[in-house]
Amino acid sequence: MQIFNRRSVRVGILIFMAIAIALPAQAATFSKASLKGSYSFLTNLWTANGATSQFAMVGVLTFDGAGNVAGSYTAMSGTTMTSGTLGGTYTVISNGTGTLTFTSGSSAQYAITLNSTTAKVAHGVQLLQINDSNNEIISGTAVLQATTAATYSVASLKGNFAFQYNPWTADGSLGEDGGTGIFTFDGKGNLNVSITSVYDGQVFTNSSLTGIYSVNSDGSGSLSVGSKHTPQLAFALNTVTAGLAKGLQFVDTNTGDGPGDLVITGNALKQ
Repeated sequence: MQIFNRRSVRVGILIFMAIAIALPAQAATFSKASLKGSYSFLTNLWTANGATSQFAMVGVLTFDGAGNVAGSYTAMSGTTMTSGTLGGTYTVISNGTGTLTFTSGSSAQYAITLNSTTAKVAHGVQLLQINDSNNEIISGTAVLQATTAATYSVASLKGNFAFQYNPWTADGSLGEDGGTGIFTFDGKGNLNVSITSVYDGQVFTNSSLTGIYSVNSDGSGSLSVGSKHTPQLAFALNTVTAGLAKGLQFVDTNTGDGPGDLVITGNALKQ
């Protein structure tokens, strides 16, 4: 005996679809444990006040999954470079937002938002400083380096990396600048650079630059390119897989050889 006819089956399917659409997707629940491991970070100052020194900071932060954070940094304020260590605490609530408060090495406090969560650990974090009462914004991003402790070296940085950079300045008299190209790291401390840049409306291309680089045990490092203005970058590795970095964030630490108050920052991704 036929229990269901075609019409009843069709109606049943429609009812099931309506129920499925009505049910909300289950939201992820976050906690301090969702932020664990080492992360490269880069922050920049946004201001239209030409009297304010430009600022940027790059480094590595290590979160313990229980509310404590430590790290190292290199910062540029105008043409002055500083470096040191950081320590503090963090919170994360169930929707993936939270706070980051430094108690040593800096007094900055940040609102944070986690993203790109895999296996309950965030692979990215947005940062916004909330205790700066000046008419300016300091914001940036952090990108997961590795969830477990690791020791890095020049061998951790090998291959071709596409990069992009731009300057940050409130000085309207300076020529605008930006560039993109390829870093080629040999895994032994040497690199080649191919770059196309635009400066004050003019395009420049150079594919024969060479330089050297070093990597510290925490994944921070530096590189120097032998060109006209001898750019020197402080950087931090991220997205490390099988001991090799797939990305990095950087700030130019040698902007003092040019006119005006500016900082130059950027990022690179492995090809």
